[in-house]
Amino acid sequence: MKEKIPTTLFSGFFGVGKTTAIASLLSRKPDEEKWAILVNEFGNVPVDQIVFKDNASDVLIREIPGGCMCCVANIPMKKAITDVLSLAKPDRILIEPTGLGHPAGIFDELNEDPLDKQLDIGSIICLADPRFALDPRIQKVDIFNDQINLADILIASKSDLVSSKDLKKFYSWAHDLFPPKLIISNISNGNIPLEYLDNKKHIVHDSFFSNDHKNHASSTTLEIEKISPRRPSRSINESAGYIGSGWIFSKKDIFDLEGLRRCLGPFGLFQGNNFERIKGVFRVGQGWVLLDRINGELSIKPITYRRDSRLEVIIPQNSKISWDQTEKKILECIN
Repeated sequence: MKEKIPTTLFSGFFGVGKTTAIASLLSRKPDEEKWAILVNEFGNVPVDQIVFKDNASDVLIREIPGGCMCCVANIPMKKAITDVLSLAKPDRILIEPTGLGHPAGIFDELNEDPLDKQLDIGSIICLADPRFALDPRIQKVDIFNDQINLADILIASKSDLVSSKDLKKFYSWAHDLFPPKLIISNISNGNIPLEYLDNKKHIVHDSFFSNDHKNHASSTTLEIEKISPRRPSRSINESAGYIGSGWIFSKKDIFDLEGLRRCLGPFGLFQGNNFERIKGVFRVGQGWVLLDRINGELSIKPITYRRDSRLEVIIPQNSKISWDQTEKKILECIN
């Protein structure tokens, strides 16, 4: 009988550091092993896979855009995994759902025929930002509770940015959770111990969600062939109470870095509670940068990607944002 492939499912809300954690694991991957990553982004403009490619060029990456991978349809996820198994024959698979991903639904899909005969599903690893995880508004979100509920390993991410008092509160809350977690720990810079990938699944129980959540996603299609300088293609995706707008810009568009910082930073277009996540890759001068914003934190760092510029913005459904005006302001950042 063919040996099953170790597979780890990551979960966590927007901005908790899932991509950073997987990128860190890739940087420490044993040289003799072949890994594959299945990445699911909320919108139709993928950015996370670019981050992965920047950290490990020898890893096979497959993406499923447009919402929760178990909601957009069973076929894309199963086909993506089947393709990965046939193309790469990996020694290990890592799966990163969108921040709105329902781990119970994804876990169920992975345990259905024929994937259950091919994959050895390990512990579900959930990351939570200890600065926000105990916020009453977050605690009321069903998706957040679903992610926490199904986790075998619960990790306080970005622990270098939290006070010792708040970290102690997080641990106290986490230790009171039922079912109890296999491991509760904290990390900085995404440095999850490699050995966590070999822990087995031990929590089995129902999700907070019924199956009717699978049918509530809508999106518009990117028109890549129509992209030209200062004329990007835009796609809107709507699901689970959130709206994502993604843009792909021409490779010839060169952005002003300070303009982007003013436009997309804490004092720009998106302030307060009118957005959830901003993530993009932009050509600035002779190079490209990765721009990442969650709450008031803006991170900008170099990246080796060179194909085009792209941006994904995720907002709550009730936010009063004009995508036309947003696009106009972003285009003003082009030199």
